[in-house]
Amino acid sequence: MAFRVLSIPFAAVMIGACNLFNGRCTYEVRSIQLAGRASQSGTQIAAAEASLSEQRGSLQGGSFYWIVTGSTLKGHVLSASLKDAQNPSQILLELPLAPAERNEIAQGATDSRGGADLSGYYDLFSVGRGIVELQTDLSIPVVVIPLAVTGSENWARPYCS
Repeated sequence: MAFRVLSIPFAAVMIGACNLFNGRCTYEVRSIQLAGRASQSGTQIAAAEASLSEQRGSLQGGSFYWIVTGSTLKGHVLSASLKDAQNPSQILLELPLAPAERNEIAQGATDSRGGADLSGYYDLFSVGRGIVELQTDLSIPVVVIPLAVTGSENWARPYCS
């Protein structure tokens, strides 16, 4: 009987620690999702959505995905960039424009494995300072899309019981 009572906690520890020993419980992840809109005279002229995910621990890295749309502006955007609202003169990331045959203005992804430095983005986004800036050839030369947090998950260990 004593063996059975002692074996239950031991089994629980071994099953839970199993992920620790096989390398699946040695890193953490966090993510944040964003969306924003720009309007002129009450009419939406552009929208943006973005997602950032990061890993730390035995797995290091991060990835950032974005899409910018706006049928009114399509074909008139000269450049698109991600910026800090408190320092709009500095471009954090150039967002390449989509080809003319595509519906979106810009869409893409980048990650730290490819050389992108995404450090600080989560902190910037979580306090509402991320913006997408569009330079146009229209009477509105600059369109700013403020990015608001639509969802987030702070550091968590996947596969850990």
